[in-house]
Amino acid sequence: MAKCAVCEHDVAAPFFLNVDGWRWLACPHCAARLERKNPRILVPLMGFWFALLALGRLGHRFATLAEVLMVAIFVVILVQFMRPELQLRKPPPKPEIELKINGPSN
Repeated sequence: MAKCAVCEHDVAAPFFLNVDGWRWLACPHCAARLERKNPRILVPLMGFWFALLALGRLGHRFATLAEVLMVAIFVVILVQFMRPELQLRKPPPKPEIELKINGPSN
Protein backbone atom coordinates (compact mmCIF):
# COMPACT_ATOMS: atom_id res chain seq x y z
CA MET A 1 0.00 0.00 0.00
CA ALA A 2 1.19 3.47 -0.86
CA LYS A 3 -0.03 6.84 0.41
CA CYS A 4 -1.96 9.23 -1.83
CA ALA A 5 -0.06 12.48 -2.42
CA VAL A 6 -3.25 14.55 -1.96
CA CYS A 7 -5.36 13.01 0.81
CA GLU A 8 -2.78 10.70 2.51
CA HIS A 9 -5.12 7.68 2.31
CA ASP A 10 -3.78 4.23 1.46
CA VAL A 11 -3.88 3.36 -2.24
CA ALA A 12 -3.36 -0.15 -3.60
CA ALA A 13 -0.40 0.25 -5.94
CA PRO A 14 -0.06 -2.23 -8.81
CA PHE A 15 2.97 -4.46 -9.31
CA PHE A 16 5.91 -2.37 -10.55
CA LEU A 17 6.04 -4.16 -13.92
CA ASN A 18 2.30 -3.70 -14.57
CA VAL A 19 2.49 -0.71 -16.93
CA ASP A 20 -1.24 -0.63 -17.67
CA GLY A 21 -2.06 -0.65 -13.96
CA TRP A 22 0.20 2.36 -13.36
CA ARG A 23 -1.34 4.17 -16.31
CA TRP A 24 -4.82 4.13 -14.76
CA LEU A 25 -3.83 4.54 -11.09
CA ALA A 26 -6.13 6.91 -9.21
CA CYS A 27 -6.97 7.42 -5.56
CA PRO A 28 -10.36 5.86 -4.71
CA HIS A 29 -11.01 8.54 -2.06
CA CYS A 30 -10.21 11.83 -3.83
CA ALA A 31 -10.00 10.61 -7.48
CA ALA A 32 -6.56 12.18 -7.97
CA ARG A 33 -4.58 10.70 -10.87
CA LEU A 34 -1.32 9.35 -9.48
CA GLU A 35 2.01 8.09 -10.76
CA ARG A 36 5.10 6.58 -9.18
CA LYS A 37 8.02 8.80 -8.21
CA ASN A 38 11.37 7.68 -9.52
CA PRO A 39 13.44 6.25 -6.66
CA ARG A 40 16.42 8.57 -6.12
CA ILE A 41 18.54 6.00 -4.33
CA LEU A 42 18.57 3.53 -7.23
CA VAL A 43 21.37 5.09 -9.31
CA PRO A 44 23.89 5.49 -6.44
CA LEU A 45 23.20 1.95 -5.25
CA MET A 46 23.79 0.51 -8.71
CA GLY A 47 27.09 2.40 -8.91
CA PHE A 48 28.09 0.96 -5.54
CA TRP A 49 27.05 -2.50 -6.78
CA PHE A 50 29.52 -2.29 -9.68
CA ALA A 51 32.26 -1.08 -7.35
CA LEU A 52 31.69 -4.17 -5.22
CA LEU A 53 32.43 -6.37 -8.23
CA ALA A 54 35.98 -4.99 -8.24
CA LEU A 55 36.25 -5.39 -4.45
CA GLY A 56 35.42 -9.07 -4.74
CA ARG A 57 38.57 -9.72 -6.75
CA LEU A 58 40.94 -8.64 -3.95
CA GLY A 59 40.70 -11.80 -1.88
CA HIS A 60 38.40 -14.23 -0.13
CA ARG A 61 37.45 -11.94 2.78
CA PHE A 62 36.74 -9.03 0.46
CA ALA A 63 34.67 -11.30 -1.79
CA THR A 64 32.57 -12.41 1.19
CA LEU A 65 32.08 -8.80 2.28
CA ALA A 66 31.15 -7.80 -1.28
CA GLU A 67 28.57 -10.59 -1.51
CA VAL A 68 26.95 -9.60 1.79
CA LEU A 69 26.78 -5.96 0.70
CA MET A 70 25.35 -6.96 -2.70
CA VAL A 71 22.55 -8.89 -1.00
CA ALA A 72 21.82 -5.88 1.23
CA ILE A 73 21.71 -3.58 -1.82
CA PHE A 74 19.37 -5.98 -3.60
CA VAL A 75 17.01 -6.04 -0.61
CA VAL A 76 16.97 -2.21 -0.42
CA ILE A 77 16.20 -1.94 -4.15
CA LEU A 78 13.45 -4.55 -3.84
CA VAL A 79 11.87 -2.68 -0.93
CA GLN A 80 12.02 0.57 -2.95
CA PHE A 81 10.07 -1.07 -5.77
CA MET A 82 7.52 -2.74 -3.49
CA ARG A 83 6.76 0.43 -1.46
CA PRO A 84 6.65 3.21 -4.09
CA GLU A 85 6.11 6.87 -3.36
CA LEU A 86 3.29 8.46 -5.35
CA GLN A 87 2.97 11.90 -6.89
CA LEU A 88 0.25 13.70 -8.84
CA ARG A 89 0.21 12.99 -12.55
CA LYS A 90 0.64 16.12 -14.64
CA PRO A 91 -2.26 16.86 -16.98
CA PRO A 92 -1.51 16.46 -20.69
CA PRO A 93 -0.51 19.68 -22.45
CA LYS A 94 -3.14 21.62 -24.38
CA PRO A 95 -2.80 21.37 -28.16
CA GLU A 96 -1.53 24.47 -29.92
CA ILE A 97 -3.80 23.93 -32.94
CA GLU A 98 -7.37 22.75 -32.53
CA LEU A 99 -9.26 20.96 -35.27
CA LYS A 100 -12.86 22.17 -35.31
CA ILE A 101 -14.75 19.82 -37.61
CA ASN A 102 -18.31 20.92 -36.78
CA GLY A 103 -17.50 24.61 -36.48
CA PRO A 104 -18.25 27.32 -39.07
CA SER A 105 -15.94 27.43 -42.07
CA ASN A 106 -14.13 30.69 -42.88
